[in-house]
Amino acid sequence: MTAVYRKELKSFWGSLSGWLFIAVNLFFSGWYFRYYGLIMGYPYIAYVCSNITIIIILSLPFITMRTISEEMRLRTDQLLFTSPVPIWKVVVGKYLALLTIFAIPVAVMSIYPLIMCIFGNVPIAENYVTIFGYLLFGGACLAIGLLLSSLSDNQIIAAVLTFFVLLLGVMMPGICSLISASGNMITRILGVFNLTEMMDDYFFTGIISIPAIVYYLSIIVLCLFLTLCIIGRKRWSFMQKGVLANVSAALVFIVVFTIVIVINAFVRGLPQDAMNIDVTYNSIYSLTDETENILDSLEQEVTIYYLADTDKIDSTIEQTLKDIDDYSKKIKVKQVSPTENPYFYTEYTDTAPNQNSIIVVSGDKSRVVDYYDCYEMTYEYEYDYDSASYIVTDYSVVGYDGEGRVMAAVLYVCENYVPQIYCITGHDEFEIQPGLRTRIEKANMNINYINLLTYDAVPEDAACLFILGALSDFSDNETEMIADYLANGGNAIFLLAYSDYEDQSNLYSLLEPYNIYVNPGLVMEQGTSYYNSQPFYLLPDILENELTEGVYTYSRTKYIYMPYSKGLTITEDYGDVAVTTLLQTTAGAYLLTDVSDTEQTNYESARYILGAYMEKTYADYVSRVVVISSDYYLYDDIDNAVSGNNYTLFMNCLSKLTGTDIVSVVPVKSYDETYNEIIIDNTFISVFSWIFVGIIPVCLFICGLVIWIKRRKK
Repeated sequence: MTAVYRKELKSFWGSLSGWLFIAVNLFFSGWYFRYYGLIMGYPYIAYVCSNITIIIILSLPFITMRTISEEMRLRTDQLLFTSPVPIWKVVVGKYLALLTIFAIPVAVMSIYPLIMCIFGNVPIAENYVTIFGYLLFGGACLAIGLLLSSLSDNQIIAAVLTFFVLLLGVMMPGICSLISASGNMITRILGVFNLTEMMDDYFFTGIISIPAIVYYLSIIVLCLFLTLCIIGRKRWSFMQKGVLANVSAALVFIVVFTIVIVINAFVRGLPQDAMNIDVTYNSIYSLTDETENILDSLEQEVTIYYLADTDKIDSTIEQTLKDIDDYSKKIKVKQVSPTENPYFYTEYTDTAPNQNSIIVVSGDKSRVVDYYDCYEMTYEYEYDYDSASYIVTDYSVVGYDGEGRVMAAVLYVCENYVPQIYCITGHDEFEIQPGLRTRIEKANMNINYINLLTYDAVPEDAACLFILGALSDFSDNETEMIADYLANGGNAIFLLAYSDYEDQSNLYSLLEPYNIYVNPGLVMEQGTSYYNSQPFYLLPDILENELTEGVYTYSRTKYIYMPYSKGLTITEDYGDVAVTTLLQTTAGAYLLTDVSDTEQTNYESARYILGAYMEKTYADYVSRVVVISSDYYLYDDIDNAVSGNNYTLFMNCLSKLTGTDIVSVVPVKSYDETYNEIIIDNTFISVFSWIFVGIIPVCLFICGLVIWIKRRKK
C-alpha cells in the first residue's frame, strides 16, 4: 500500500493537474476568506467552505478521473490483476494519495481562523469543526470520484460522471423540495444521497455529530468497497467465471450495504444529546460555562415553575429547563398548566404571564421571565399615513435568551442587594439599546428613568446616575441637584454627545471638579487609528488598567469603536482627584471645530482623552465618575462591530461604580452568525490578500507548470 501511495503522489507532483487543483482551490478559498473574513469581518470559516463547495465539484473530477481510468487506458491495470499486492491495498493507497492532495488546501485554510484571532474574538472550536466536516465531505467526494474512475477507461467520461453525481448530491435538497415540500417516502430515500445536509446542519453550525461522521465514513467505505469489487472482479475473472462468481459478488455487496445501513440507522436512533457535541462558543445547543458556574455556586434551594400546557410547550425552553434541572440539585423544575391552574401566578405577580413563561422562586423572592423575553427579535416597520405612525410589518427571531433570562432570575432571587440605576431624561438623551439593556438587567440591576424637573433631588437609593448623550444643556436647578448628589458620594456615568447646541456649560461644569475639560469640536484622527477611511470613526488606544480588563491587549488586537467623539483634556485645578485614563487618541489627533469643513488643514495635533475614570474625595465621601466622549459608543451595531468590547468596558465601569461583582452574564445565543464581526485594518487586509489570493496560488501554479514543461521535454 505504501508503494502505491508513493507512486500516486509522485504522479500527481509530476503532472500539472495536482498542482493546478491545489492552486485553484487556494485561490478561491483565499478570495472568499479575503471578502468574508478580512473585509466583512465574519469570524466563521463556514462562509468560506460553503462558497467553495461548487469549486470542489468542478475541480475534484480532474484529479480523480485519472487514478484508475488512466491505468485502464494504458493497460497497466493488468499489472494490478497479476501482482501479489492485495487489491484493497491498491485501492486504499490510491485513495490516500487523493486525500493527501485535497488535505493540502484544507491545511492552508486551517490558518485562516488563527489570522482572524489576531484582530478579535473568534470561535476557534466552531471553525475547526467546520474544517473537519469540510474534510470529511471532500473525502466522501473523492471516494465517489475514485469509484466512477473505475467504470471507464476514458478519463473524460469518468470526469463527467463524477461531476454529474456530485452536482446531483449537492442539489438534492432542492430536488426533494420540488417533489414534496412536506416530505414523503421518496424524499426520505433521496435524502440519503444529500451530500451537504450533514455538513450544513452540523459541522457548519459548530456541532460534532457522530451520525454525520458515520454517514461520510460510510460513503467512503462503501465507495472504496465497490471500487475494490469492480477491480477485483476483473482480477478474479482470470481465475473463475460463471454464475457462481457473479452471485458471490452480489451477496457480498448486499451484506456490506446492509451493514452500512444498519449502522447508520442505529447511530441516528441514539439520543441526540449523546451523539451531538456542542462546541459553539456561546453553547447555543447546551448550557454555557457561565450557567454552570452559577449553578455550581448556588447555596439556596430554587424552584422554577414552567407555565405551559402540554400541547403548547416550547421545546427549546423545555430542554433548557431540563438541562438546568439535571445539572443542579439545588434547582427543581415544575410544570404548571395555566389552563388547569389559571390563578397560580397571582401569588407572584399581578399580571397574567404569557403561555411558556417562567416563574423563579426562592424563599420570599420571585421573578417572572416572560416568554417573549426569552427570544431576541428584529422587526421591520412601515409608515402608516392613516394613523401617522410606524407599524410592524414583519419580524424574525435572531437569538435565544431563555437560558440567560432564567439564570439572571435565579441570581436575583438568591441575592439581597439590587442596584438602582437612574437615567436622566428631558434633554434628548441617548436611549439605552436593547443589547445593553439586556446586559444590565441580566446583571440584576434595575433601570429607572427620571426627569429631574419633577424631583427635588436625585433619589437616595441611586447606586449610579446615567447621563447619556444629552443634546441640550441642563438647567441650573438640575445641575445643582446632580452636583449635590455627587458631593455626597454619588456615582455617575457621563456619555457625551456631539451636539448642535454650542452652549452646554452646565453639563460640562459637572465634570470640572473631576479635572476634566471638554474641548469644543469633533476629534479627527490621522494614521490607522480610525475605521473605514473615516477620520472621525475612532479606534482609540486602550490603556491597561483594572477597568479595561477583557478589552486591553498588548498587541492591540482588540478595538473600542467610537464615532463622533468629543476631545477631553485633564486640568490641574483640584488635587483631591485621581484620574485614570481608559481611552485616548494618538498624538496626531486634532479638533474639527467646523463640521462642514472636513478638509481642515489649519489645526494643532494633540493627544485627547476619550474615556476616563475619576475618584474625587470629599470630606466624608468618595465620588466615582466615568466619562466617555461619544454617545455612539453604546449603540448595539457599533458594539457588535468590535465583538462586544464597547459593552464589556461599560459593564466593567458599572461594576466599579456600583461596588458589585458582576458575574459573567449568559450571552444571547444568536441565530445570526454575523453578529460577532471583527474589524481589521486596511493594511492587514492588503497584506493577507496578496499572500493567500495572489502569491501562494500563483507560486504553486508556476511550480506545477515548470515541472510539467520539463517532463514534456524529456
